[in-house]
Amino acid sequence: MSSSYVRRTRLVLLSCSLLGACATNVPTGLREEPPGAPSPKVVQAEPERFLDREVRWGGEILDVRNSSTATEVELYGRPLFYDAEPRPDGGDQVRFIARIEGFLDPAEYSPGKRMTVRGRLAEPLTRPVGDYAYRYPVVNVGLYHLWPAYVPGPAPGWWRDPYYDPWWPWGPWGAWPYRHWPYGW
Repeated sequence: MSSSYVRRTRLVLLSCSLLGACATNVPTGLREEPPGAPSPKVVQAEPERFLDREVRWGGEILDVRNSSTATEVELYGRPLFYDAEPRPDGGDQVRFIARIEGFLDPAEYSPGKRMTVRGRLAEPLTRPVGDYAYRYPVVNVGLYHLWPAYVPGPAPGWWRDPYYDPWWPWGPWGAWPYRHWPYGW
């Protein structure tokens, strides 16, 4: 083999490994869903049945409450993409509380950002949402990841041909003498 072939091969392999290392920063424990993990809606209906069961849930942050030993993050549950990132919509319309040891700054974990947690289910809490007494499933979190706020892309169905030019080849004045071919006006 020639030395230039070996150098090119090494360069390609190095580039691929560097790109692969930059591909994700999600903790490996969040990538896989625990076997037999129940959904937030099922747990909300029968929380005592699922105590100490491991789950991986995610959603949008609604509120953060700090105490002397832990932080409680109220999340609006959303289904997860394959990489554990919460989807921007959908779900069972269930709120849950992620209890994390230590202090989380509410400025960093602000409403609208998305979070994925993995941990064990604990006793549920009942707190008011408006005038309604709401029963929250509680997750004692062992592993979590904060995602940025969701920014939507272009509207569905929107597509622009990158080679389309409405003025080609005549410019903005039309083709003389017919400005709007095949019509002569």
